[in-house]
Amino acid sequence: MDELFGVSLAAILAVLVVLLGMCLLSVAWVAWRRPVIVKLGVRNIPRRPAQSLMIILGLMLSTLLISAAFTSGDAMQSSGTQHVYRLFGHVDELIVSGRDSTVQSGDTLIDPVDEDLLTLIDAAVADNAEVDGVLPALDVVVPALNTTRNLSEAQVVLSGVDPARIAPFGGLRSASGTAIDLTAIPVGQVVVNQRAADALGAVAGDVLTIYYDNAPNSFTVAAVGVESMVSGARYPGYLETRPLPGIVMPLERLQDLTSQPNQLSLIMISNRGGVTDGAERTDAVLATLETALVDQPVGVAPIKQDGLAEAEGMAQGMTGIFLVMSLFSVAAGVLLIILLFTMLAAERRPEMGMARALGAQRRQLIEQFMAEGAGYALLSGIVGAILGVILSAGILRMFQSMFGGAVDIELRVRPQSLLIAYSLGVVVTFLTMLGASWNVSRLNVVAAIRDIPDVTIRKRTKWALGWAALLLLTGGALTALGVGSGQALPFFTGMSIVPFGLALLLRFAGFSGRAVFTGVGLWILILWLLPEAASRLLFGEYESGFEMFFGAGISLVVAATVLVVNNLDLLLAGVSRIGGAFRGWLPAVRTALAYPRVAPGRTGLTMAMFSLIIFALVMMTTMMTNFAALSIGDEASAGWHVRADASTTNPIGDVETTLRDRSVDMGGIRATGTMTTPNPVASHVRISGTEPWKNQVIHGMDEDFIRGSTLTFQQRAVGYESDATVIEALLSEPDVVVSDAFSFPGEDYGGGEEGFALTTISAGDEVFNPIMIELEDPATGQPRPAQIIAIIDSRISFWGLYTAQTTVDRIYPEPAAFSYHLALDDPGKAGHVARDVEAALLTNGVQTTSIRDEQIEEQRWYKGILAIMGSFFGLGLVVGVAAVGVVAFRAVVERRQQIGMLRALGFRRSLVSLAFLVEAAFVVILGVLVGTILGLVTAYN
Repeated sequence: MDELFGVSLAAILAVLVVLLGMCLLSVAWVAWRRPVIVKLGVRNIPRRPAQSLMIILGLMLSTLLISAAFTSGDAMQSSGTQHVYRLFGHVDELIVSGRDSTVQSGDTLIDPVDEDLLTLIDAAVADNAEVDGVLPALDVVVPALNTTRNLSEAQVVLSGVDPARIAPFGGLRSASGTAIDLTAIPVGQVVVNQRAADALGAVAGDVLTIYYDNAPNSFTVAAVGVESMVSGARYPGYLETRPLPGIVMPLERLQDLTSQPNQLSLIMISNRGGVTDGAERTDAVLATLETALVDQPVGVAPIKQDGLAEAEGMAQGMTGIFLVMSLFSVAAGVLLIILLFTMLAAERRPEMGMARALGAQRRQLIEQFMAEGAGYALLSGIVGAILGVILSAGILRMFQSMFGGAVDIELRVRPQSLLIAYSLGVVVTFLTMLGASWNVSRLNVVAAIRDIPDVTIRKRTKWALGWAALLLLTGGALTALGVGSGQALPFFTGMSIVPFGLALLLRFAGFSGRAVFTGVGLWILILWLLPEAASRLLFGEYESGFEMFFGAGISLVVAATVLVVNNLDLLLAGVSRIGGAFRGWLPAVRTALAYPRVAPGRTGLTMAMFSLIIFALVMMTTMMTNFAALSIGDEASAGWHVRADASTTNPIGDVETTLRDRSVDMGGIRATGTMTTPNPVASHVRISGTEPWKNQVIHGMDEDFIRGSTLTFQQRAVGYESDATVIEALLSEPDVVVSDAFSFPGEDYGGGEEGFALTTISAGDEVFNPIMIELEDPATGQPRPAQIIAIIDSRISFWGLYTAQTTVDRIYPEPAAFSYHLALDDPGKAGHVARDVEAALLTNGVQTTSIRDEQIEEQRWYKGILAIMGSFFGLGLVVGVAAVGVVAFRAVVERRQQIGMLRALGFRRSLVSLAFLVEAAFVVILGVLVGTILGLVTAYN
C-alpha cells in the first residue's frame, strides 16, 4: 500500500518521523540542560509499577489500533496481489465482446467474437516490443459429470485455447510444476484445473461426461493443472469471489464440438516481462490495441492492472475505515491522557507547591511531566505496535472465514506501516500529554502546599473575548466551506462550533454560564439528531460519507457532556433521593455523590470516554443488525424461495413442463417465473439527453414473474399512485422500467464514474416525474427510449433495472442468462426443492440456490463485519476500564485523609468501599446511558 486518502505513505512517514524527532529532541534538550528535572519525572515510572502498567495499557490503545489498521491493510493488499498474480499469470490484457474497458474474466462467458479479429490484433502488435504473446480462446459453460466417481458440477467452464500460442503465457502446469503439453493430448482427452478436480473428484484417467446443446460428450482426464486464466478460471459474475471450475482442450476441437468455427470468446495478451512486471507495460499496449480496434465491437481490459489496483484500493479502503473506526478509541485515549495527568497532578500538588516555593518555575513543572509522559508514550508505543500486529492476525482470520477460503489471506508486516503506527501513536500521546501538563501546572502555591482546593474568582478577561472570536471565526469558516462545497461534515461541524463562541460572549456579558452552555448542548443535540427530511428542509441537502459517523459521535458526546456537567447537581440530587430508599446505604451514597459535584471536569472526562465508545458500538451494532434483518425473509426476495440460474448452452424451454417431465414433485411449488439478463457488457443506459453511456445490468421479467412477485416500491412516478398501478404498467405499458434503490448518486452499490446513477431524483422524493432514459441497442448502437416509473423498495434484494420481457426482447433478442424462480407453499423446504431441481436439470447446467440459504450467507457477512468492527470499538472499552481503574486508584491515594476521618466517625470499611463503588458506577452508568441513547437515535435517523 503506497497511498492513504490520496497521500503518499512515504510522505506521511516523513512528517511523522520529523514530529517524533522533535518530541524526542525536546526531551533530550531538557535532559541535557536540566537532568535533575528529568530524573524527578522519570523516577515516578518504576516507583509504582502497577499504576505505571495501567497507564501504559491505557495509552497504548492509539498505537495498537493504528498498527492493526495498517497491518491489516498491508496483508489484504499483499494477499489480493498474490491472488491476482496466481489467477492471471502472464495474462495482462483481455479483449472480449463489448466496447468498454470495464470487463472482467466472467465476461468471456457471454458473446463470442469473430476469429478474423485475431488477424487484426496480430498485425497491430507485430511491431510492438512490449507484447510477447497473443492467445485466442473459446469458452462455454457446461455441466460436467465424473462418471468414474459419480460426482457432478452444474457449471464448469469448458475452454479451448490455441496450443501453438500458449508458451508465452507460461503454458499449462501441474501442481508440482511439471509442464503439460496440450498438443500431445489425444482427441477425447482434456486437462482439468485444480478447482474442477476438487469439485468433480477427478484424477488422471477418470471419465467425464460434458453436456452441450443437450447432448452428452465423454472425455478422459489427461492431467490436472493449476488454476489460472489459461486453464479456464473465469468469474461468473461481478459479485462472485470464486472462479468457476475449468476444463481445457485445444481450440479447434472445442470449435468443432460447439459448431462455432471461426468464433472466439476472448483474446489474451501477454506483455513483455514476467508475471509481476508485465502490468507495468499495460498503458503502452493499450494505446496500440485501442487504436487498432477503434471501430470493432470489442472491449480491451487491462485486467491484471485493474486487479492490482482493486487490491490496493480494497486495502486503502479497509485501512481508512479501520482508522476512522479507531478515531473513537483514539479520542477516548486522548481524554484518558488528560484525565491521567489531572489525577497525577492532584496527587502531587503538595510536592509541586513545595517546588514552586523553593524557586522552581512553572515551565520546569511542565518539563518534569513531559519527561514522565515521554517515558509512558515510548513504552506504550512499543507495546501497542506489537499488540496491533496480533490484533491484525485475528482480524485477518475473520476475513479469511468470511471469504470462505476463496482468497488466501496471510499476515504481512511492513516496517514502514509499523513505524507510521508507532510514530503517530507516540506523537498523539506526547502532544496531548504536553497540553495536559501545561494545564495542570497552573496552581496556587500556598493552596498546593496545604493540599486544599484552589480558590478561583472568575474574572472577565480579554482572553475570553479572544477565544470567543476564534471559535466564531473557525465555526463560520467551516460553515461557509460546507455551504460552498456541499459537504455535510464541515457545515455541521461549523454549526456546532459557532454556539460555543456565542456562549463565551454571553457569559462575558454577565449571563449565567449554566443556562448558556445548557442551551449550547441542547442546540448541538438537536442539530445532529434531526431526522434527515427535517434537516434537508431546514439546511438544504449536503453530501456525506463515513466520516459523518465520527463527526456525529464526537459532536453529540461533547454536547451531552456539556449538558450533563452543567446540570450535574440536578442529576446527583435525583440519584441521592433514590439512594435514600436504602437507609443502610445512605451515608455511602451521599458521600460518593459529593465527589463528582466537586470535580465536574473529571466526571465529564470519564463519562465522555464511555459515551464515545458505547455510542460507536450501539450505533454500528444497531445498523448492522437491522441491515441483516432486512436481507432475510420473503420480503427481501419478493416472495421467491428458489432460484435456478442457467446459461444458453443447454436450453431448457418451458421450465414447468421440463420439471414435470423429469419427475419433479410440483405439488409444493406455488408459482414459477422467469427472468432473463442480456450481456451486462453490452447493457448501456443513460438519462435522456446526457452523455456518455453508463453500464447497468438490465433484467427482463416474464408475466408469471411479475404477477408472482410481491414487489413493493418506495418511490413512484406521478400517475402511479399505488404499487398495483406500477405492476399493471409493467404488464401492459411498453418500455416502462423500475430501478433498484441503490443507484442514487453517492451509493457505493451503483453510480460512480462507470455505473448508471439516478441523478434527477433523490432517495427522499416519494413522488417524482417519470425519468426518461435511453437503452442502447447493441446491434445498431441507436438509443431506445424508456421511462423509469418506480424505485423498488430497498428492503428487496434486487439490483439493476427491471422491465417486462417483451421490452428486453425488442432491444436484446439474445439473452445471456436465464434465472428461473420458484415460490413454495412451505419456504422451509427451499433447500430440499433446490437440490431436486438441480438434480433434474443437471444436464442443462442449471445451478440452483435456496434463496433463504443465500440470505443466511449474506447475514454471515454482516455478522463477520460486525465482529470486526466490534473488536475495534470494543478495544476502546479498555480505555474506559483503565480510566475507571486509574480514577479509583488515585481517588484512594488522594483521599487517604478523608477516608481516615470517615473511619474515625464510624464508617465501616464496607461503607467506604461502597462509596467508591457508587461513585464509579454513577459515572460509568451515566456514560453508558448517554452513549446508548445517542447511538440508538442516530441509528434510527
